[in-house]
Parts: sequence; C-alpha cells; structure tokens
Amino acid sequence: MLHATTRKFRTWLLSSGLIGLVVLCAPHQGQALLVTVDSAAANVGDSVVLNVDVVDAVDLTSWQFNLSYDPTILHADLVTEGPFLSSAGATLFSPGIIDNTTGLISLVTDSFVDLIPPSGSGVLATIQFTALNPGLSLVTMSNVFLNFTDSGVSVTNGSIAVVPLPGTAGLMGVGLLLFWRIGRWSRPTRAAV
Repeated sequence: MLHATTRKFRTWLLSSGLIGLVVLCAPHQGQALLVTVDSAAANVGDSVVLNVDVVDAVDLTSWQFNLSYDPTILHADLVTEGPFLSSAGATLFSPGIIDNTTGLISLVTDSFVDLIPPSGSGVLATIQFTALNPGLSLVTMSNVFLNFTDSGVSVTNGSIAVVPLPGTAGLMGVGLLLFWRIGRWSRPTRAAV
C-alpha cells in the first residue's frame, strides 16, 4: 500500500513540475492597463498635436487602433510613430488610412520586430490635426489591440476644443476706440481765459 501511494505522489510531483515548467517557458502575453488619447484646445486655423499613450505595458510587441473625430471641426493631417516601440528596436509602423470625410483614421498599427520588447509607459503615436471650425470634437479610439488581443485593455478618450478667433471687425473697433482715446489724452488742454 505504501508503495502505491509513493508511486502516485511521484507521478503527481512529476506532472506538477512539468506543467509548471511549461507555464514558465511559454511566451508571456504582454498587456497594458491603459491606452489614452490627449485632450487639447486650439483656435480656428491652429495645428493641434495629440499623443496616443500606453500606460504600464508589459512586453509590448504590437498595437493597433482606429480613431474617430468630428470632420466638421477637425482635419486630420498626419499620423506618426511615437518613440515607445521604436526607441527599443526595429519596428514596422503603418500610419493607417485617414478619411476626413467620415472623420476616421483606421488601422494605425505598429509591430516590434527586434529581440526584447519594451515595457513601461510612453507615446505610441502622434496625430496632427488642423482646427477648422469652432466646437468640441471628441477623439475616440476603437478596435484597440495590444499584442493581438483586445481583452484587458482600458481606453481613455480625449477631445479637442476649438474656439473662434476674435472677429476682424471687433478688433478694428477696439483699435479705433483706443486710437481715438489716445488722441484725446495727447491733446493739449486749453487754459481758461
């Protein structure tokens, strides 16, 4: 009886050790707790740059997202790779497809193709917009994937508030008023006779 119990224990111990070894040697799935988009304010006609950041990534080898915005308020000009992956080694970056009619930048992707993937926090991509009209445009991410999975990823979206420039007529009116007022101050006063 003791021999059978010892044998079962050895089998259990060997099985547990093999399972533990497989778990330790298997490639780890990287993850991040949070992906964020900045918020900003701008005047009509200004260029606005927003960063897409990753927070607390672990062994990040790839990412992807779509980004939507209000095309009546913003015009997307350019998407560039951020330094988070590229500063750690070689990458394959795609700036995606910008559609300013629908207000969607789709399939922005990056893959790390070097040896040791980065961990930590940093900028994944930078998006440059031109502010077209006054208003508030939400900047919303969708289809966010980190290391080919969308599970466990939290997203914080951003916005861009565009304010109008002061009108030309209003500025001219203020200028004329100041010119008139300064002219009155600089006139010599007449002495009473």
